[in-house]
Amino acid sequence: MRNGFRWRHAAVALAVVAGVAGCQDGDGGTKAPGASATAQPSAQRTQSPEEAAQAVRAAYTKAAAAKSAKVEMRLLVADDRAPGGSTFAGVQAWGPSAADLKVYDSSYLAEIPGAPVETQVRSVGGATYVDLGTGLSAQTGGKRWLKVEAATAGGDELSLQLTGGLAAVNMDLPKELGLLAASPAVRHIGPGTRGYVEGAQGYEGELSGGKLMQVWIGADGYPLKTAVHTDTPGGGAKTSVSTTYSDFGAKAAFRTPPAEDTIAFPDLLKRLVRG
Repeated sequence: MRNGFRWRHAAVALAVVAGVAGCQDGDGGTKAPGASATAQPSAQRTQSPEEAAQAVRAAYTKAAAAKSAKVEMRLLVADDRAPGGSTFAGVQAWGPSAADLKVYDSSYLAEIPGAPVETQVRSVGGATYVDLGTGLSAQTGGKRWLKVEAATAGGDELSLQLTGGLAAVNMDLPKELGLLAASPAVRHIGPGTRGYVEGAQGYEGELSGGKLMQVWIGADGYPLKTAVHTDTPGGGAKTSVSTTYSDFGAKAAFRTPPAEDTIAFPDLLKRLVRG
């Protein structure tokens, strides 16, 4: 019984790992109101809300045109059911949405019996795939890749945790920048804020869904770092996703794993229940 519980908890951990790369919601082509590639206002003083929105709109325009970037992302989750953290590094795209990321320094992977210390996550065609390696073949029927659909839903607690995990960490950079630029509360927080990037100006604002977004924009107008903090309404999970960006326009081979080597998340749950 204890083993079964451990595996159900491990399945939640896999789902959270998958969620960070997963199937970003929204359209990367969504335009911020009045978007234009204008230069940032002077960095020597506190900028007005209008100037702050202008700087964020300019960053939106550059990111949307680039369509992709190299990223290093740190996810932290404060939740009684599935707390923990993971680091991701690789290429993320938003035109269309895709990702090819290495996962490491992950408390979630560490909790899964037989899981690799480091692994690969791919987001392709509206689904996310986690490379389980060979240590979990007894639980997966010999399949190496776990497939997690963005639309996974259900009434049981595990499915609710999975869906919540995906919703909490999804990140479409141009869309989020567009929403921040349109926020009536967008403000300039200067270069000296916690988490700042040298030579960059910081901006922040509240978004819908209990999100606080911060972005640091370089002198060239590109976003260099974002931090998104989310509080689930009703006092649920709190998540923080901090992402640094470089090499805008970077390319990656976003390949879907072979179907014969893939197990869907619901099928994995069925096998764990039978086991």
